[in-house]
Amino acid sequence: MSDENDFSLARAADRAEITHRLHQFCRAVDRMDLEALNEVFHPDADDDHGVFKGSPAGFIEWARNRHRTIDFSSHHLTNAYVEFASEDEAFVESYLLIWQSVTPSSSIMAGDSDDEAPYEILSSNRYVDRFTRREGRWRIQSRTVVPGSTTRVGGEGSLPLSAGFVAYRRDEHDYAEQLRAELGVRPGKKSDANTRRD
Repeated sequence: MSDENDFSLARAADRAEITHRLHQFCRAVDRMDLEALNEVFHPDADDDHGVFKGSPAGFIEWARNRHRTIDFSSHHLTNAYVEFASEDEAFVESYLLIWQSVTPSSSIMAGDSDDEAPYEILSSNRYVDRFTRREGRWRIQSRTVVPGSTTRVGGEGSLPLSAGFVAYRRDEHDYAEQLRAELGVRPGKKSDANTRRD
């Protein structure tokens, strides 16, 4: 049952809280206030960041270690789309741009050199989330990062990602469309659009 067109005051408040959690995640990572991520995820949530798959506690430790050599990180949330599957469950797809100063040891790109000199990357991604409300609070129950493209600033063309990421697609087999179908909010739209990274 999808009520994505429900803009009652109660649903507007739900959307506002969900959007707040999305922003809270970005700020927590960029400011290295990683304990704030405990407010974003349910304790038994699943996170799939491609090179990391696991629990919120595991993600916090992975992010803490990865960001030790990242001097600058800036997550820019753009579009956030919310569809309610039920009173207490929602499909949430958000687009973001990430600018980071990384080293090969902190990069998620495949085939980096052993040179530890920092460099800048700009990447476009989507967070495909299943939010649930428990005890009156909306939090992430599952998150999958779906990458679009990553460019080394000043470099040439897109960089290949490390293994483990969900493939970027523009058809009914995209991870977001599969989650929408699983939640029953709406059947995935079939498309003849080109696919990438099959």
